[in-house]
Amino acid sequence: MSIPLSYSLRARLLFFLLAAIAVGALVQGAIAYRSTLAQADDIFDSLLQRTALSLGTGDGLLSTGPTHARGAGSPVADDLIIQIWTPDGLRVFNSRSRLRLPSQIVLGFSDARLEGETYRVYSLATPFQVIQVAQDMGVRRNMARALALRTVAPIAAAAPLLMLIIWCVVSWSLRPVKRARAQVAARQPEDLSPISVRGLPDEIRPLVQELNLLLERMRGAFAQQKQFVGDAAHELRSPLAALRLQMQALQRAGDAPARQVAEQRLTAGIDRATRLVEQLLSMARHEGAEELAPPAPVDLADVLRQAISEALPQANAKRITIALEGEPEARILGDRDALVLMVRNLLDNAIKYSPAEGRVGMRLEHAAQRTSLLIDDEGPGIAKEERERVFDRFYRVQGNTQHGSGLGLAIARAIADRHGATISLEDAPEGRGLRARVDFPA
Repeated sequence: MSIPLSYSLRARLLFFLLAAIAVGALVQGAIAYRSTLAQADDIFDSLLQRTALSLGTGDGLLSTGPTHARGAGSPVADDLIIQIWTPDGLRVFNSRSRLRLPSQIVLGFSDARLEGETYRVYSLATPFQVIQVAQDMGVRRNMARALALRTVAPIAAAAPLLMLIIWCVVSWSLRPVKRARAQVAARQPEDLSPISVRGLPDEIRPLVQELNLLLERMRGAFAQQKQFVGDAAHELRSPLAALRLQMQALQRAGDAPARQVAEQRLTAGIDRATRLVEQLLSMARHEGAEELAPPAPVDLADVLRQAISEALPQANAKRITIALEGEPEARILGDRDALVLMVRNLLDNAIKYSPAEGRVGMRLEHAAQRTSLLIDDEGPGIAKEERERVFDRFYRVQGNTQHGSGLGLAIARAIADRHGATISLEDAPEGRGLRARVDFPA
């Protein structure tokens, strides 16, 4: 059974902590082995040298002895090989007859291979004899290995206890995360209250805090959508009721002229209801959670021309002139379709409230920090105290007799906000009418 290291934080912590302990123990053992081996080399080299010097001070005492000596009570250590030569090259002593050191003598320290093993050799020359003392290097390695194992053994013996301690510490540290997960799992879909960050680790707390901010934004969006649905349902009652009455009037029409009038009123009611539904859908799209398309360079002059072409039938019906003035080109980053809808709504309002045979002016202006779109009409204008309220959904100015849904300016502001622009209403330059200003950041 494999541990899912890629998914389980507990498993990853346990695995890497235990791996770090194991690697640390191996590194400690390797360092202890190398250090002990270096110390053993120094100690045993000194032993070889002192042994040779102690034998060399005997003035050839061993030269009259047997050709080899070995056995219990021998003063020679079992792991040393000692050979003594006369100055003329005659071997007079060998502590181990089975092993013979190389006859080519190198004074001082050297290494020699005997029967597949490496020996450390120290050679000393005196006036009466030449002494060779050798030792198997395996003795030194075995000593260093034993000391290294003694260093690693306590860690290996404590490994199960370390595993248990690490498991308990990791499990205890992750308890707040498990508690937060349980809070989220137990919630109802409509519960968007914040998740408690009490006791969460510093690494997890920012994630939960960001999640709480997201929940707060979702609460605001849901409340806004709930209010929008309620307002939309209220606003749809009137046009639907009007359509029902117009249909009844059409059914009761007794002659052709009355029937024609009823059909015209029904058609106009259907158009108004269709326009209201379109405005509601646009409002839901641009004020809800749905994101705009990725920003792209947009020519505002082209946006104005597109909006004018769409509003031209409405302007021609009232014989209103639409004049496009100012800068021939102004580019910003944004969503072209949304900008066309924004300008179309502002232009619709200007045409709707301008008198017949009037004039609507549109202008682009550049400044150091902004690009401005200005739309001037010749209508009655809006009182200053109501110019901010008209951007609220379904709000209608007192005394307004024009048909409308009260959503056009709300949609325009929502689109402007998403483009980082500001939209405001001012007095027209000549003192008559209203100016709509949209300021885009440079």
